[in-house]
Amino acid sequence: MHRLLTTLLVLTGASLPVSAQVNRSLGGQVSQAAFASRYTLNSANPNNLRWVLDPAGSGRKVLQAQVQDTDQKVYGGLRTEISPTAEYIREGVRWYAISVYFPAGWQPHPYPVIFGQLHTSQKSSILSPPVAFVVHGQNIDLELYANHRQIEGADPATRPNSARQSIRLDHLKTEQWYCFVLRADWSPTPGKGSLKLWMNGDTVYEASNFYNSYETWLGNYPKAGLYIPGMMGVHERMLYLDFIHVGGARMGFEEMNAQTPCAHTTAIEPTR
Repeated sequence: MHRLLTTLLVLTGASLPVSAQVNRSLGGQVSQAAFASRYTLNSANPNNLRWVLDPAGSGRKVLQAQVQDTDQKVYGGLRTEISPTAEYIREGVRWYAISVYFPAGWQPHPYPVIFGQLHTSQKSSILSPPVAFVVHGQNIDLELYANHRQIEGADPATRPNSARQSIRLDHLKTEQWYCFVLRADWSPTPGKGSLKLWMNGDTVYEASNFYNSYETWLGNYPKAGLYIPGMMGVHERMLYLDFIHVGGARMGFEEMNAQTPCAHTTAIEPTR
């Protein structure tokens, strides 16, 4: 049986300075030697995460994540996920960039594969992530969950009573980068909060003045990699991912997108 590696998330949050710069002390591109000082890895086997050259030919180092159906489950699912250590925010603006590349041998299957999340930290409640990027068969979907209810009390937030949206983003294409840039103004309060998402330079989702998260313990935090919450349906899953990039309230699309593999492999002009 593979040795279980689960590095616990640090319980003290880190605040980003209000600046127009990517915060390079949280997440970002790092060497294998420096990885443990900047990221948490959740995987049954540390060898499930490797440093490799960008398969698109940019010459940059990226990560290769894999999961096998024989792996031991971690927190109830099969996963090889990374998250920036000590990166949480309860309310307010944060920018994120998460990028993935599906190899030519990717096998479509109806069982869902989650490759990116903006999750929420809870003590005991089990709630779906406010933002999830999911492969269903041959499609890439955006799933959004939120709840204005308190976590405790007579009518607490639960999965069944949470608001849910599912948006089809694309018919999955292999051998190309999918680069997601997200601006989130987090809020569980009705009439507040906003989300704007770019995929490969195009605006694919935008909503404002609407609650988009939960009352949260430590805050919301990003994750990327492979997470299979149920059955796999195939023996192995593998994809490439870039490192997770985090930006403060005064960031912009151009600065965040410049951190992604798409900026090094093709010219991208954002839609307005």
